Amino acid sequence: MDKVFNAITTSGEEGVFQTELCKSFSLDSRDGSRLVGNLEKQSLITREKALYNGRWTYKLVVKKSIPVDAIEQKPIDLSSVEGAPCICCPSQHLCSIEDESNPISPAKCQIIEEWVTISFNKFMMIQQTEII
Repeated sequence: MDKVFNAITTSGEEGVFQTELCKSFSLDSRDGSRLVGNLEKQSLITREKALYNGRWTYKLVVKKSIPVDAIEQKPIDLSSVEGAPCICCPSQHLCSIEDESNPISPAKCQIIEEWVTISFNKFMMIQQTEII
């Protein structure tokens, strides 16, 4: 997949047609579509439908990346999850929200319920002292 992605990257803003890419890597159209689909799902490329040599195909173009220094850096506030019991829970590997029949889940967890209640009570006490 890296070689295919590098080939698309090398094509620059011009892009490359999916049929040509498949030919150059000796891929059948199904394998080429899967590979390109995975790159698209990872948001690495865009696929634009295009007519090429009288047939419909896709023009593949690498998505432009935004330089890290151009992104406004904001501090991350972790106070809402500070002290969350899940991080050190001995049953973490069994916990799941996927299976409702699973006896260990966040929705059924007594430890989380107690943590939320205590956190809420602390928050309310702080709010009351700020009012006074």
